Amino acid sequence: MKQLKAAIIGSGLIAKLKHIPAFQKHRDKVHLAALCDLNIEAARQAASAASIPMAYADISEMLAKEVPDVVDICTPPVTHAKLAIQVLQAGSNVLIEKPMAQTVEECDAIIAAARENKVKVCVAHSDLFYYPFIEARKLVRHGAIGPFRGMRIFLSTPTDYITSRPDHWANKLPGGVIGETGPHVVYMTLAFINPIVDVSVNAIKQMDYPWSPFEDYRIDLIGENAASSVALSYATKQWMARVEILAGNATLLIDLEAMSLVKYRRERLEPLPIGVSLLSETGQLLKGLAVSALRHATGYLRSTHDFIIDGFVESIINDTQSPVPAEEGRESVRVLGMIAQQLQAKQHATDQRHIQIQ
Repeated sequence: MKQLKAAIIGSGLIAKLKHIPAFQKHRDKVHLAALCDLNIEAARQAASAASIPMAYADISEMLAKEVPDVVDICTPPVTHAKLAIQVLQAGSNVLIEKPMAQTVEECDAIIAAARENKVKVCVAHSDLFYYPFIEARKLVRHGAIGPFRGMRIFLSTPTDYITSRPDHWANKLPGGVIGETGPHVVYMTLAFINPIVDVSVNAIKQMDYPWSPFEDYRIDLIGENAASSVALSYATKQWMARVEILAGNATLLIDLEAMSLVKYRRERLEPLPIGVSLLSETGQLLKGLAVSALRHATGYLRSTHDFIIDGFVESIINDTQSPVPAEEGRESVRVLGMIAQQLQAKQHATDQRHIQIQ
């Protein structure tokens, strides 16, 4: 099997915690040869810690000297389009952290550059590759729980992760911090409801951070035959990532962090069937815990980025479809734009009320 050469642009937290380890797990298929960052010292430190041979501050120099088969972009979204197009024009395949870009027009430019240069794009929609989410998609696709009727998503991100940090790039995105974690709820919804034809957005400001427009969001993503109701909170110390899938014959409860999937039925509100349901749910949780423990113990536990990077490398080698094609990234950005537009209108209305009060 051909071994590809890879390079990463950006040496921040996501690169160090997620992308670099995933590349290193697949050394038989891909060699991580270089790391590039405008801060050359940061690049050198990260490269040294991960035994990556080369560090660069200049992307053009890195592309010319390394001629990588695949370049992984792990930088803030405002830079994605410019960097991706430069890399694609150099003839390298591109993996882009979410969101793919900031606008649909930027996404279209990336797609055009990929087609012109006959290379591939993959967008790191990582939450699609949690074990329970993969299984839930299979169950719905095969009709195992009846016709799909809708879904709910609840994400909670601790305040001190982004919201309380005034200089964090995510606080400068349209609509605030939701621009960083919001893509997850959009592309998870699109996995079941596509296209999304309308959105309804409400948001509340709960904390005294002037750089943060809102810390609590309620969003409805409306498809042609089903809807997804989303709650996002940035006002607590809690992490939470749960998805509920409602179908004709059963409901699926997915806990992405616990890596658990529970199927349950509540067709009759009587003590015995509810008790049987609870016993079944408990058994499924225990079974899931045992499977996760076995994966840990045997070294077979794969991270979401393992799935993405392995799948993308395979798609390049075998000339097959990318795990998350650029068109999927574009659709997610389109819906995010609809959400951001409503949030900006709400923020403007709030600002006007404050001015009138003063």
